[in-house]
Amino acid sequence: MKDKIKRFIIEKKELLMFIGVVIFVFTAVITIATISIGKDEKPSETPPVIEPVDPGDELPNQPVIPIKEKFVLPVTSNYVVVRTFFDTDKTDEELVSAIIVDNSEMVESKGISYSMPDNKEFDVVAIFDGTVTNIETDEFECSTVTIKHSEDVYSIYSSLVDVTVKTGSRVEGGEVFAKASTSISDIEAGVHVHLQVKVKDEYIDPTLVYGAYLDSLIDSK
Repeated sequence: MKDKIKRFIIEKKELLMFIGVVIFVFTAVITIATISIGKDEKPSETPPVIEPVDPGDELPNQPVIPIKEKFVLPVTSNYVVVRTFFDTDKTDEELVSAIIVDNSEMVESKGISYSMPDNKEFDVVAIFDGTVTNIETDEFECSTVTIKHSEDVYSIYSSLVDVTVKTGSRVEGGEVFAKASTSISDIEAGVHVHLQVKVKDEYIDPTLVYGAYLDSLIDSK
């Protein structure tokens, strides 16, 4: 009887040891598998930090493309054309406003005269960037200002008062530099500014330059 009990105890110990070994092996296998899977997985990548770009900062190696300006009207508000450019291609009716009657003399208009519906003084602006090359003042004719836009292109403004520029002054297109007034040589025009444009020493119709680029204007002559 004692032998049976002893044998039973031995067999019980062996079973417990067997179960312990199985548990150990199973745990080891699970651990190794977990480690292997962890090695195969790629670590999560941190997204790159994109710094915001300040609009005022210049981008490196970016070519600067200059903005080309266009010619504008010499007035900035509602206007009336009281004198047109003389052109033999116009009809007799159209040429009526292209003739300036100065006392008993009839003069062909080499430009365009602009006025306001209420015949009041108004601001006169430069039609393009340039440099003032000449200012003539006469007690009867008010002031005449000449602006050089290039070696080949000039604009001349007459019947002016309150001129704010001097010879050599730099002006920009659309910049106010005087006010329109009356001229004794063209009383019929009332308060007006008379604009003339010369391209390669030839007077041209100012309406041909509005909205045009400087280089294209020169190439057209």
